[in-house]
Formats: sequence, structure tokens, C-alpha cells
Amino acid sequence: MNNIKFRRISAYLIDYLFIFLIITMLSQIRVLNPTYDEYYEAYDRYMEIYDDLSVDNALEIAESVEYQEVNYDLSRYSVSISIISLVVYLAYFVGFQKWNKNQTLGKKMFNIEVVSNDGKSASWLQILLREVIIYNIVWEILAIISIFVFNYEGYMIASSVLSLIAGIILWVSVLFIIFRKDGRGLHDIIAKTKVVGKEQDNGN
Repeated sequence: MNNIKFRRISAYLIDYLFIFLIITMLSQIRVLNPTYDEYYEAYDRYMEIYDDLSVDNALEIAESVEYQEVNYDLSRYSVSISIISLVVYLAYFVGFQKWNKNQTLGKKMFNIEVVSNDGKSASWLQILLREVIIYNIVWEILAIISIFVFNYEGYMIASSVLSLIAGIILWVSVLFIIFRKDGRGLHDIIAKTKVVGKEQDNGN
């Protein structure tokens, strides 16, 4: 793995840690997360069911109305957290990154930046497109909508399909970054961007 790829992965880890802390703090604010109490009540019910889980009764519990209801409640009452996460991701990876000369905090720490294929500064649209793809923002929005559109069975099917699609896109991008000689992920290819070291004078 070359130096840029290592720095890029390290930057992602720093950014994820920072984002996780921000989302965790914001989710504790009741005004922003009005279903906080309901979520933890549902979580307690879920843990009670989980404590009774065994190899012998796993299928029976999974098909029980009680399990389906509590699992559905967990999804419904976590919508506020999902919305907070989407806003934070967009604000940080699009707004802050573009404002900060195409660098997140992680990228700045490891002296890398996002540029267009021609080495010029990536545009707002390019930054938005690549981040929407790599962080599965479209699929997350569709998952939130599906909670209100479908019943439990429909939501579980929709959620599974969306999670599968999101997972495939994520892992394809990761594998591209690792194994492609230019280190460009699927999101980079679609957005026509690349990540370079600042010392490379924008890749030229």
C-alpha cells in the first residue's frame, strides 16, 4: 500500500471518530432527538428479549409479534438520530471540507486533499457527489422514508435491500482504493476526483 493510500485510510479513521463524537453529543440533546426516551424504552424491551434468546428458541423469537414490534420501534425511534447523522455528514464532509480547501480534519492532519482529475480544486458538485456516494446518504434517506411508508415486513425487506446496495458500493470503493494503482474509489471515478498529497502541487 503506497503512502497516499495509508494516509487516506488514516484520515478516514480520524474523521469517523470525530463525526461519531459529534453525533453522539447531538443525539443527547432532547430538542434535536425528541424520541430519546422512547428509543431507550424500546431498547430495554429488546434486551429483555435478547436475554431470553437461545439456540432452541431463536427462530421462534424472531417470528414473534413482540420481537417484530420492538425491532420496528427501535427503527422508528432512531429516525431523529439518523437525520442528525445525515445533517452532520453533509455539513462536515461537504460544507466544512469545501470551505476548508477540500480537506477534512483527517485529511489536513495527513496533508492530503481532494482535487479534480485535472489537478484543479474540486467543485462543490464534485465534493457533494463523491460524499453522497461513499457515505451512502441516498440509501440512508430512502431507509428513513421506508419506515413511514411500509409496515414491519415491508420495512425489513426495504432496509435489507438498501443495506445490501450500500454495503456493495462501500466495499467496491474500498477495494478500488486499495487495489487500483491510482487509488481512486468508485466515488472518485463517478465524481471525477482523486485524493493527492498537498506536497504534490495538486497532483501535477
